[in-house]
Amino acid sequence: MSSTPALPTPDPLQTACDAASAALFVVDASGQCTYMNAAARALTGWSPETLEGRALLDALRCGHDEEAQLFVHRDGREYPVACTTNPLMRDGEVVGAVIEVRDVSREMRREVEDVAFRQLSERMLEEFDLTAMVQAVTDTATQLTHAQFGAFFYNVTDDGGDSYMLYALSGVPAEKFSNFPHPRATPLFGPTFNGEGTIRIDDVRADPRYGQWTPHHGMPPGHLPVRSYLAVPVKSDHGEVLGGLFFGHAEAARFTTDHVRTIESIAALAAIGMSRLRLFVAAQADAREKERLYQNAVRAGRMKDQFLATISHELRTPLTSILGWSEMLASGRLSPEMVERAVQTIDRNARAQAQIVEDLLDISRIVSGKLHLAVREIDAMQPVEAAVDAVRPAALARGVRLEVHRSDAGHMRADPDRLQQVIWNLVANAVKFTERGGVVDVSVTRVDDAVEIRVRDTGRGIDAEFLPRVFERFSQVDASSTREHGGLGLGLSIVRHLVEMHGGTVRAESAGSGHGAEFVVCLPVSAAGSASATERRHGAATVSPRPAGDDALHACRVLLVEDDADTRAMLASVLEAHGAEVDTCASARDALEAARRHHPDLVISDIGMPGMDGYDFVRALRDWEVESGLDAVPAVALTAYARLEDRTRALASGFQVHVAKPVQPSELVAVAQTLRRWRVPAASG
Repeated sequence: MSSTPALPTPDPLQTACDAASAALFVVDASGQCTYMNAAARALTGWSPETLEGRALLDALRCGHDEEAQLFVHRDGREYPVACTTNPLMRDGEVVGAVIEVRDVSREMRREVEDVAFRQLSERMLEEFDLTAMVQAVTDTATQLTHAQFGAFFYNVTDDGGDSYMLYALSGVPAEKFSNFPHPRATPLFGPTFNGEGTIRIDDVRADPRYGQWTPHHGMPPGHLPVRSYLAVPVKSDHGEVLGGLFFGHAEAARFTTDHVRTIESIAALAAIGMSRLRLFVAAQADAREKERLYQNAVRAGRMKDQFLATISHELRTPLTSILGWSEMLASGRLSPEMVERAVQTIDRNARAQAQIVEDLLDISRIVSGKLHLAVREIDAMQPVEAAVDAVRPAALARGVRLEVHRSDAGHMRADPDRLQQVIWNLVANAVKFTERGGVVDVSVTRVDDAVEIRVRDTGRGIDAEFLPRVFERFSQVDASSTREHGGLGLGLSIVRHLVEMHGGTVRAESAGSGHGAEFVVCLPVSAAGSASATERRHGAATVSPRPAGDDALHACRVLLVEDDADTRAMLASVLEAHGAEVDTCASARDALEAARRHHPDLVISDIGMPGMDGYDFVRALRDWEVESGLDAVPAVALTAYARLEDRTRALASGFQVHVAKPVQPSELVAVAQTLRRWRVPAASG
């Protein structure tokens, strides 16, 4: 100690200084400490006696800057301080000084925290990558707690809706945890993952929740040493646990209540950022979905407009030929050769129009779920050969060689008409897109419990960009007004639906433009689908019935009911040409009167007629027959109402057969010939 006597201090003043919360020192002119209050002793760990003649600031100070000095505690721990010095004067001379020292570590820590929080807040608002966001949170939290390592385990959901957990690390390399599984909801970790609150433990090894679960009963081998433990859940405003922040230190009691407040604030900030990012991602997904729907709507609109334009073209083109040749026939100025050509042209174009109508009806039935199959046991080759035979004339006309590789594919359960429709569409399409001199090859093979039908051509092929859309409704490679080939772009879509209704698959393969194409249909031997009957497809590639003789309906009295004059005259001519005696009526009421005058051998009636329709007509006819004790005359419903429910309703009303328009004359004669001698006993109605 200095020999300089202690400065006199009045007792009341010394009492006040001893009780002050600020650290107060009194030094003499040489800088040696003569007085330290209790706060100063606690702050520095020194006393005037233990300084042993050393100048105060020389013993305490280890560095300084303009804002604060750095003191070193007697135990070696450094801490920042702010000093205020006031000189002591006697007789105008400086004889010492009073020094007030304030620990500013908390203030500096708060300043650092404020900067870190501000930077993290800005990052939370600007960051749009979840991985980068949680890493920033983990780094900041680890830095502010002075933890040896920090980890953020957080929940994410992928595009498929599956949830899983990821993690971010700070303070240690990722490989330190790469061999360890994610924390489970153990008694120690569970409260955090369940969102129950913050956990701070001075010595985790002494905590009763530690080490209760197998297989490790604590930390697994190789884990970083942990005694101080701090964990806080990250929860959204709605209480959803988004994840958890975990911090560890090898020394005990390193985390304070200040650290808890800091981490809870960071957890709240992380929750805000993650929730905002979720909303942003959801908004982006919603915007993408809206854009997708908009683009689909635009595309659908374009396809609809193009489809309507195509329908108009496809209907008007054959109609032009029909009307033109009809007018020329009516003029009577055509030679016999030209008459034959006119008839063939009209027939061909009328069938083309019927095909368009049938395709549209099939699509309507498919969309409404009203297309049914009449499944039965068939020879697998039968519908294939029928379809190929129907397309063969068109192939010959185009100079395309049509080959069929027959094999014993056995029997299968399928709707033969619909399966024939599938093959006809594929073969006709192949012929249409194959140049003169090309080949269309059709093969049928049995593969395990399935029948595989391949239609291969050497035509123009399919571009890779169009191949995935080849079975889409209304899709056409070239839908422009300058396209080379007609059609509505419905055939392949119908093919796909019919094949799938049979429980099968169809695919298209092509090496690209100019390399041909192959369509492969794979059908199970036991087909799926309804076993209910379906209306027969008209205008499709069916094998025409054998022509009936001129006397097929000889002496058969037919009552024909049809409100359309042209159709009535045409049908009467067909029936009379085969020997029938035909009474024609333009309305159902006239037909009832005619039936009462001369009970016919056969009734052929339209359905859609003004006043009384065909259903009411046949019911009234049956009632009169019962009252008169007459057998029920066979009746044919010949109608443009061609749905399955229309057929069912016709049969329930009293008709024996339902035939959809347009009908081939040969088919109408065949139906009439079959029914002419069939009478239903009056007792059965």
